[in-house]
Amino acid sequence: MDSRRNTYQRDLIRMVMKDNFNHPTADEIYDEVKKIDHRISRGTVYRNLSILAEDGEISHYNAPFGPDHYDSILEPHYHCLCRKCGKLVDAKIPYDNKLNSIANVCDGFKLESHDLVFVGICKDCVDLNN
Repeated sequence: MDSRRNTYQRDLIRMVMKDNFNHPTADEIYDEVKKIDHRISRGTVYRNLSILAEDGEISHYNAPFGPDHYDSILEPHYHCLCRKCGKLVDAKIPYDNKLNSIANVCDGFKLESHDLVFVGICKDCVDLNN
């Protein structure tokens, strides 16, 4: 982390993200922060989410479709993404560090990590269609 000035707004976002394991979107985080301080702007929340992710305090997940998500879990892990509603949840399988050493897919790269997302339809969306 660099020597950025800590701000009240960033502290509010940290508080909302603390122990939040629901992979909220920026808009969902904004809605929660807005309940605490109605004066905060959407731009301030987005800007501070970027700073927190850049500084490694939260994880930012770029969804291939739908809005991006944020994660309080910093350890490497896999996700399941619903292609209908965009819900992102933790996959209940262990992270496999060995994949980095055996996945020689990029010539000249020394792989350091990987991100794996299983895409499908969540239980809630399946139940809606039955």
